[in-house]
Amino acid sequence: MWTASITVGFSKEINKNGRLNENGLPFKDASMTTSASADPYASPKTSDLESADAENFSRPNLFSFRGRIGRMRYFSYLVLSSIFLMFVAGIAAAILLPVDLSASLYVYGVFFLCITVYGLSLNVRRLHDLGNSGWWSLLTVLPIVNLLLMIYLVFFRGNKGRNGYGDKPIGNGVGIVVAFAFSLLFSFAYVGMLLAVALPAYQGYVERAQQAEQ
Repeated sequence: MWTASITVGFSKEINKNGRLNENGLPFKDASMTTSASADPYASPKTSDLESADAENFSRPNLFSFRGRIGRMRYFSYLVLSSIFLMFVAGIAAAILLPVDLSASLYVYGVFFLCITVYGLSLNVRRLHDLGNSGWWSLLTVLPIVNLLLMIYLVFFRGNKGRNGYGDKPIGNGVGIVVAFAFSLLFSFAYVGMLLAVALPAYQGYVERAQQAEQ
């Protein structure tokens, strides 16, 4: 009897160590049996992914008054579209100018209207990204206020995640980064050319005014 108790105790110790059970089969842990019975085909990684909330992104359209657009894409679209339309308008006006002055001015006015409408669509979508109504873009007709609005649209970051105007815009790819760098360089060059022309003209105006007073 003493020998039988030792044998039973030894068999229980083997069961605890996970070797063999009473039937001579490998011992299974209770936690492993519970998890396997819950879903034998699910892995821990899969269950974690299913419990996490996936974030959706929207791909901005080239021309639309709906949705959202980020800062870098907004600035790149605005500058590059202005360059393209002004270039085409300049070529069309140069061709029509020797033929008919009024026709060249009409064509130039049409292209200027296109730039205005497209810029308005960009302003609306950028305001949406900031969580504001697109009607605030009408402030661009007011002097000084339009400059403050432009600073707000270019430098302020949009809402994180989805807002009342759509999902968060998709991240900027290599093409957008290159377009932004080119747009930034062109903007600095354009401002530099304006200052190079405006400053000497202003100095000449001041000198002529002083000579007229004498």
